[in-house]
Amino acid sequence: MARTFPLLALSIACGPKPDLDSDPAWALNWAEVVPAESGLEGYQVWQLFVEGWDDNHADEFFKCSVIQDLGGSVSSCPQTGVPTCYATYEITLDLSADQGVEACSDGVNNDGGWDGPPWMALGALPTDLEADAPYDEYVLGWYIGYDENTWLAHGYAYPKILEEGGAPAGLGWLNDETYILWPAYVWEL
Repeated sequence: MARTFPLLALSIACGPKPDLDSDPAWALNWAEVVPAESGLEGYQVWQLFVEGWDDNHADEFFKCSVIQDLGGSVSSCPQTGVPTCYATYEITLDLSADQGVEACSDGVNNDGGWDGPPWMALGALPTDLEADAPYDEYVLGWYIGYDENTWLAHGYAYPKILEEGGAPAGLGWLNDETYILWPAYVWEL
């Protein structure tokens, strides 16, 4: 019986290396936020990847990141589009002064394409995202809106303390709890 695993490993190891000098081809955005009575504060990170990342999501295809300060003012929950809405925010995004060590070039940072949709909501997790949801009972749906009436399920929201092995203060969307917003979808650039 032939053993094919060593050949498979060899073919992967000898595959083409990513061209990190090329333009980004894929982006995913995630955020860390803290809701409060009057709004929302935190930051959003766009992680950019070069061509080939979509095949295996390997870190070697990572090009750079864009970090934005994120703020939000409380708004009314929409009548449709966000099931069991917990909160809605009109958000503002500004390029952060602290871009970190993996910052994109100024040309990428300042191209204006990172503004994104101006609305964000948290609600029940859509059924099509349930199978991949982290932290089952604590995860909420993260929705983005291009206006107050058009909403898209974008990913997951869960208390950050779960990543650290701790227990959140409770279920739902709680003021003064730090949340991670993690995408279920990526953007092809």
